Amino acid sequence: MSVNNLLPETDYRAWDKKLVALREETHKALLLFNTTGDKQVLKELFHQPLEDIIIVPPLHCNYGGNYIRFGHRVFINANCTFQPAGGVEIGDDVYIGSDVKFYTTIHPVDPEERTKGKASVRPIKIGAKVWIGGGVIILPGVEIGEGTTIGAGSVVTRSIPARCVAVGNPCRVIRDL
Repeated sequence: MSVNNLLPETDYRAWDKKLVALREETHKALLLFNTTGDKQVLKELFHQPLEDIIIVPPLHCNYGGNYIRFGHRVFINANCTFQPAGGVEIGDDVYIGSDVKFYTTIHPVDPEERTKGKASVRPIKIGAKVWIGGGVIILPGVEIGEGTTIGAGSVVTRSIPARCVAVGNPCRVIRDL
């Protein structure tokens, strides 16, 4: 696994009519899921069976479809946010605490570029057997290696290798397993 922040970056146009429609569709589905807890809504939204996935409402997300890929035996606690325009891949046996945020979009620092609607995205990849503590923020292009634990409240700005404990802002490895 790469331990630098060099996952592929692609252009992103949030105001594309198809993307706007997909966001509206996703928001309607999540309103239904978040008020009823009906898992069938998520199966249809993410086009996956989700039989062994637990997602505790509320869930916040701006894209359904294949933008998020869930492994087996994934647990996502309440109030998590996915901004998966660049894609989020979650491995098997992953535990995600409450209030975790996944951000794949990179907005330009230059205000003129931002107002033109320019942005880019990088995917996020979470390896198998990862535990992400509550309140963690994961930024674009990050990979978290298999078996790693990310401490609560961390801000993950760079990829983290497999089988370690990482904490802080910015998140850094404090112990190998």
